[in-house]
Amino acid sequence: MREPDAAADERAPLRNVTEQQSGTGWSRRRALAAIGSVGTLGLAGCSLPSVTAGADPLWVREFTAASAAGPPAATDDHVVVGGQDRRLHGFTADGERVFTVETGGPIEARPAVPASGGPVHAHSTDGDLYTVGLSGEELWHVEGQAKNGWLGRRGSLLVGTDSVAETVVGYDARTGTRRFRRPGREYPFPILSDEACILHVDLPDGDGKLVTLAPTTGEVLWESTPRDSYPYIVAVGDRVVTVRDSTVRMRHARDGHVLWEASVAGKVTSHAGPPIWVGEHVYVRADRDDRPDELVAIDRDEGTVAWRRRVGAELETVTATTQAVFVASSVNDPDGGILIRLDAFALGGTRRWQTTTDIAIGGTVEALGRVGDVLFAASENKIAAYDPASGTRRWQYDPESYRIGVSAADSALYVSLRDSGGIARLPTS
Repeated sequence: MREPDAAADERAPLRNVTEQQSGTGWSRRRALAAIGSVGTLGLAGCSLPSVTAGADPLWVREFTAASAAGPPAATDDHVVVGGQDRRLHGFTADGERVFTVETGGPIEARPAVPASGGPVHAHSTDGDLYTVGLSGEELWHVEGQAKNGWLGRRGSLLVGTDSVAETVVGYDARTGTRRFRRPGREYPFPILSDEACILHVDLPDGDGKLVTLAPTTGEVLWESTPRDSYPYIVAVGDRVVTVRDSTVRMRHARDGHVLWEASVAGKVTSHAGPPIWVGEHVYVRADRDDRPDELVAIDRDEGTVAWRRRVGAELETVTATTQAVFVASSVNDPDGGILIRLDAFALGGTRRWQTTTDIAIGGTVEALGRVGDVLFAASENKIAAYDPASGTRRWQYDPESYRIGVSAADSALYVSLRDSGGIARLPTS
């Protein structure tokens, strides 16, 4: 299906820009970013957003004893964040401090939290794992060596990785009872769903495979064959979507049975970030040489390609709702650098709007999400909110911090000030 979007299909400017940039030694990213910029700025009715007022945070809490903070993690009613002051800080959504827990070292990694309630979990740089209730009481504590180990939480299962010991450990989140301990890689991170915990496992001969465990017992549910180690996985409910090369497969989480598979034209896998997302459709990033990336929507039940639409130079991330799907990609800034471009599509593939933000990125998009009444997009040091219906910018927040961390839950949006120590709640209207 071809989208009635002539400007996005302009070919002559693409070739010209590519030839010009290739002669200067620019990277493919920058060359394609310029291509995306040409297409974006050429669209009738689309322009750089007008300048709007900065956002006034609903509240700000500074950590006076901390020179830096980690990325935050939010539940429906709370937000938690670690600091260089060797403390885990917890606040209600209204900004009331509910606990401060001292740990054996600074906390630089994102804590793990459930969707609602508690307890919450954090690794500190002393290597230990700390679990505390929302009143600040320490519930259980495991000594270890995972200084900035990844933590993931799904239901009653907490999973931690230890890059030193090269192990993946699953715990009962409330009691700390160990459910499994297995050799495993820290990255790619384990994938958690209600029915499966999926690990990437290296084999002695250099091959790899997937090992899928039952979340409550650690029992092995199924394993992929060697040489079938899919680097990209999304798990939702009782389904798992895997991507290898240009083939997308939908599987049962509990037994690995393949429900359907679809071949997508173009290069699907990426070293820059995850190429698959799941919403009303399965969404895949497709890269074709010398063209801007495409968003490909695959029917979740049938595995057929429903539509594909061109976005910016390099598709960075996607967030999907039950009404729309939003894409953040990169385009060239006419004044130099690379900016975030946003595209919004109806579930049927109709393009609702597109806009080029003035948020510069050096690498990847830090965050993209839909919360409250806004769509938000963030770089390492700037975040802005947009009207999800029109793409009009609502506000922009430029904290006095070189790095920020972003987390959203329920209708709340939080930003941690990673190089100055603090956290703020931003408006979502």
